[in-house]
Order: sequence, then C-alpha cells, then structure tokens
Amino acid sequence: MNVDSYQVLLNYSFRLLTRKNYSEAEMRTRLDRKGKKVLLSDLESAIPKVIARLKEFNYINDDKILENFFEYRLRSKPQGRFLFLGEMRRRGIAKEKAAAEWDKKQVDEQELAKDLIKKKERQFRGLDKYARKKKIATFLASRGFGADTIWGLMDSND
Repeated sequence: MNVDSYQVLLNYSFRLLTRKNYSEAEMRTRLDRKGKKVLLSDLESAIPKVIARLKEFNYINDDKILENFFEYRLRSKPQGRFLFLGEMRRRGIAKEKAAAEWDKKQVDEQELAKDLIKKKERQFRGLDKYARKKKIATFLASRGFGADTIWGLMDSND
C-alpha cells in the first residue's frame, strides 16, 4: 500500500490543531513522532511541506502564541518573567523572541506579584511574620518571579 505521507501528516496536524495552538517546533515534533509511529516514508520531505502549508493557512504562528499568552494566560494565571521564558522555551519559541515580547508589553512584575498575593491573602493569614514572608517568597518563586521582585515586596511589607 502506497501512503501519501504529506496527506497523512496534514490530516493529523488538522486534528491536533482542533484542540490547541501549537508552535512550529511543537508541531514538527508531533509530526515526526506520528510519522515514525505509523512508519511513513519520506518524512524528511513531508514535514517541511506540511509546516509550510500550515503557515500558509496561518494555523501555526509563533507570534500569535506569544500574543495570546499576554491576552489570556497572563491574566488568568499570572507568572513572572522566568517562568514565562521557560514555558516559551518548552514550546520551541526562541528565548530572544520571547524576552523581546515580554519587554515590549512592559509587564510590571511587581504589580503582578502584588495582585497574586492579594488573591492568596487568606492562605497567608494567621502566620507569624517570618513564616508569612517565607511562604510568600516561596510561592512567588514557584511562579517565576525574580529575586529582586520578591525581595522588593518583602521589604515593602515590613
């Protein structure tokens, strides 16, 4: 049976894109994995064609992923610069591009952290001063906030 690798991978990519947006690197990885799983021939030539077609349709667009992050994700689940850059790296977006987008949006980490602490205020109530600061610092660090932001908030809460 002669299977057209391009068509199989294109159909698979359409199914993937119905669930979530993928970066170019994520899509390449998924297509490669699928092609090897079903033993498709000429993967090396089919994958770039599929990626080019998806870009032509504007179905994969790394700039759109960055934009959507700031529009939706940052509001629903605030995080600091370090976690943002790590997440974008995992999605295959270049660190320089992600850092430039963060800087362009002029995100105020201090304000994000303050809002996050306000939302979690109930969890920190009832603790002594030292334990409260420790919990807040640990929480903010786990959300990717830098030491300067964390200590800036700790100093202002004295």
